[in-house]
Amino acid sequence: MKVPRYLVTGGLILLAVVLALAVGYWNIRPASFTPQLVQDPLQPDFFMDNPRIRQLNEQGQPVYDLTSIRAAHQVGEDITELDEPRLVYYREGDQQPWNLRARYGEVSADGERVELSQNVIIEQPLAGQPARRLSTPALSVFPSRHYAETDRSVRIEAGGVTTATGMQANFNDGRIELLSNVRGEHEAR
Repeated sequence: MKVPRYLVTGGLILLAVVLALAVGYWNIRPASFTPQLVQDPLQPDFFMDNPRIRQLNEQGQPVYDLTSIRAAHQVGEDITELDEPRLVYYREGDQQPWNLRARYGEVSADGERVELSQNVIIEQPLAGQPARRLSTPALSVFPSRHYAETDRSVRIEAGGVTTATGMQANFNDGRIELLSNVRGEHEAR
């Protein structure tokens, strides 16, 4: 029995079409149909409400507590922005801690630098004396070095008022070095 030629030709065409559809289907990747997400560098890739970070030393004692109303990581700059940051920096031994606060802060990608700005206040309770209060528009804090600095104006209130331009502060020993234009106003007793 001989198969008619039109059936053989039609069968070959149908086989070619089925083969082309199968190859085309295997070449189609579902990922090629999903839109590629491009992260806007001005948008955070994550955020946290009311975060709290506690850094401990090798003995398990707290070095500092960092809290904020909100923290948002900016992927484009690889920094974490803080709203209303507060930093309690504990000193060695039984000495009173330093309390730092500001309206805004930025933490570097490696966490080695915290930039505080907009109404930065540093307070330190002193035993048997009024608290020492420092204010400046901006402050760079280096937590692992127990150190902070600014090249901006500084006002210190502790039984009198001292103003200066620029400051370096060592949190552990409580030493504050004023860099220039130092002026003081103190009551004589």
